[in-house]
Amino acid sequence: MRKLIVIRIVHSPTDMGSASASLEKAGISTLGKQRWQENQKKIESFWLDLEKEVDDLGLDVGKLRIYQDGLPCAGALGERIVRETAAKGSKNYQIVQKLMDRGAKIEATESADLLRQEYGYIKALLEAKTDEMKRMAEERYSQVKDKLLEDRDLFIARAIDATLAEGETGLLFIGASHNVLPKIAGDIEVKCLD
Repeated sequence: MRKLIVIRIVHSPTDMGSASASLEKAGISTLGKQRWQENQKKIESFWLDLEKEVDDLGLDVGKLRIYQDGLPCAGALGERIVRETAAKGSKNYQIVQKLMDRGAKIEATESADLLRQEYGYIKALLEAKTDEMKRMAEERYSQVKDKLLEDRDLFIARAIDATLAEGETGLLFIGASHNVLPKIAGDIEVKCLD
C-alpha cells in the first residue's frame, strides 16, 4: 500500500525565495509593523509545533518521499535548494532537511513552468509603481490564478502518483490554498495532519 501524509502549511517570507523581501515589505505596509511581527511569531509557533508532530509520527525515513510545495526538482539540485533555504531560516525547509539527513528522499513536486508563470504575476504585483499599475497587475493575476492553482495541483498529484512506490509513505507539505486531495490516485491512502 502507498500512503500519503498531507501537511497544510503556512508560508513564511523565507520560503518565498527572491520574492521574500518584497512580500515582507507588502505585508508590513498592509498590516503595520507590529501586526506583521505578531503574525510572524504565530507562524514560527506553528512550525515548532509541526516539527514535533512530524517527529512523533515515527516515520520510516528509508521509505519516505517528501513532496514540497513550490519545489520543482529532486536529486542533488532539490537537496541543494532545501539546504540553502533551510540555512536562510525557513522552518519548513529545516524540517525537510532534517528528514533528508535521516534518509528521506526529496521529490520534484511542482512544474517549473507553472511556478515561473505564477511568480511573474506576483512579481508584477509587488513591483507595481503606481496604484493603476497595481490594479492592472491584480486584475491580470486574478484572471489566471485559479486556473494556475488547479494546474499546479494536478501536476503535484501526478508527480506523487509517478514517484511514490508500493510500501512507501509520502509527506506532502502544501499551502492552504491548494486542493490536491481530490486529484490524488485512488490507491494511495491519505491522512491529513490538522
